[in-house]
Amino acid sequence: MNFKRQIISAVSLSAITLNLLFWIPALVVLALLKTIIRQTTVVSVFDVIVDRIYRIAVWFNHFWLTRVLKIKLDIHGKVPSDRMSNCIVISNHRSWFDILLLQSMVVRNGPLLMFLIKQELIYVPVVGWICMALDFPRLNRGKTAAGRDRDYASVATASQRPGALMNFIEGTRFTPEKHDKQGSEYRHLLKPRSGGFRVMLQNLPEAPIFDFTLVYPKDGLTFWQCLSGDHLNYQVYINMFQASEIPQNPIGWLTQRWQEKDQLLANGRTTESDSRVIINE
Repeated sequence: MNFKRQIISAVSLSAITLNLLFWIPALVVLALLKTIIRQTTVVSVFDVIVDRIYRIAVWFNHFWLTRVLKIKLDIHGKVPSDRMSNCIVISNHRSWFDILLLQSMVVRNGPLLMFLIKQELIYVPVVGWICMALDFPRLNRGKTAAGRDRDYASVATASQRPGALMNFIEGTRFTPEKHDKQGSEYRHLLKPRSGGFRVMLQNLPEAPIFDFTLVYPKDGLTFWQCLSGDHLNYQVYINMFQASEIPQNPIGWLTQRWQEKDQLLANGRTTESDSRVIINE
């Protein structure tokens, strides 16, 4: 990256961070009030305010990506469009930039994305504060029965709220080092992990599942490089399924999806999309 692109990345990161920081005090206050005031009507009002704040913050980030950086999302398939319904969203995971892309596609006109996050993430400045204020389900990935019960309860509580439960099935961002350490059989993906997804299926057995495949314009792009606006065209492929179609032990189904996803990432195209939308404004 040249000096100009470094500056653009720094400005982009500052703009997105300031946008999030601006809304954190209101989100924290609302979260505290919800724990104190239990009246259903009042809590419903708080939920509406949180919904608006979330959408405004996403709108700003979307504006920055598509109008300032001129990033284009070439979407093959249908994004979630019912704001008040429950659904499940899964995706491959390349960088932190995935979160901005997914929010731009889903939250603007569809349900709020509720990310399944690792417990450790709440200690990350800004990001962790927002995750706590929005009450995203946190997974301890416990090896014990008690740990698994806590994970189940966290997802079950989130499933009772309208929104899209989001899970990066690989559990972490793809890097060549992680790929080699895992001995992954996929060229462009880490091995799928079924634990969180299985809990989501148990709590939303009738929900639609939107499987996103994010194809970056270049392998190995970092979050910082994406924020520079030097790489503009992102392909997104969406396949829709029903939770009722997935077996109780979903690892076999995920393995098949990951094989198809890996081929898609290798080819950079699909033959089974039923609609195509280009977002660049």
